[in-house]
Amino acid sequence: MFINPVHCLPASLCACALLPATIASLHAETAYSTPCGYIQTTLYAKATGYLGLGVHPEALVQHTLEEGNITISGNKVTITDPDVNFNDLMNENSAYVLVLHFGNEVIALPLNRDGWKKPGASWTEHSIKVNDRLLSDLVSKGTPPDSYVLRKARTLDDILGEDNQFGLKSGSAMSADTVNIFNSATTKLAAYYSGNEWRRRGSTENIGSMPVFSHEPLTITRKAGSDVTAVVIGEVSLKNQKLVVPTFNSLLHTRLPLSQTLAEIALQLPDDAVINIPADDKNAMVKVVNNNGSWKRQDNGEDVSNIPFSGVFSIYYESSKTPSYITVSSKHQTNK
Repeated sequence: MFINPVHCLPASLCACALLPATIASLHAETAYSTPCGYIQTTLYAKATGYLGLGVHPEALVQHTLEEGNITISGNKVTITDPDVNFNDLMNENSAYVLVLHFGNEVIALPLNRDGWKKPGASWTEHSIKVNDRLLSDLVSKGTPPDSYVLRKARTLDDILGEDNQFGLKSGSAMSADTVNIFNSATTKLAAYYSGNEWRRRGSTENIGSMPVFSHEPLTITRKAGSDVTAVVIGEVSLKNQKLVVPTFNSLLHTRLPLSQTLAEIALQLPDDAVINIPADDKNAMVKVVNNNGSWKRQDNGEDVSNIPFSGVFSIYYESSKTPSYITVSSKHQTNK
């Protein structure tokens, strides 16, 4: 269900809770308004679900970039903005997302992922430094970004609430629902709600301040109880997303707010690629393969090219080298 009211949500609502009465009246799995909106996801009892974040934290700053604002050294890229004091905007304990715009394409790069436990900074007063081969290659080949957006990354507390606001089952590491969260580009750790905080499984460490990035879905395994509804609020970005693929078995989110179809997002992948999408009962993952331009289920041959899915998917390769990135095309375009 697509909701686009005449008057968009005010910017202040992007970072705060929607009125409960408003949420209760909605039955769509996904809905949004432009430029701010929300994604609503059902997390089924006794099932594994995926909480994707196709709406994004409020922008701290958005600026155009001139050719002289970008320098490269190997895979290291430095973006300079003399008009912005990044020390005033950013905190060494927090993580951020640097969103780079290339015309109608966007790359989003995590910054300071480990700042919540090992405070540090990848910026100075007027510059931000990132280490990314894809970005370095694009700049060196004469395709630099034309603008950037800086956002503060959400934390586990921000998404699921310090008080477990969506009512996942709490308890011990064995009895509580399990939330798997990325702690690097390729690895995840398991968390649970103890009754008063989010803890790392096998430890009493509070990881509520751990960052959650929009392209890295939370995997939530429900152990008991009833179905619950999770709502994520933020800004909408509809530009094509250029996603970094870190491994051959990458769980990703399109970073787009609407349910998409495989035909619409137009993934350019090798013939031996196998995609897993949440398309079965209770959003269970099913394998689909590309067959003469159509995406078909591996188990029964059903053509699912034009069936919307929530935006969460994983990619497997039989033999070919994993590409460094894929482009996810949006069925809508915007100047934002």
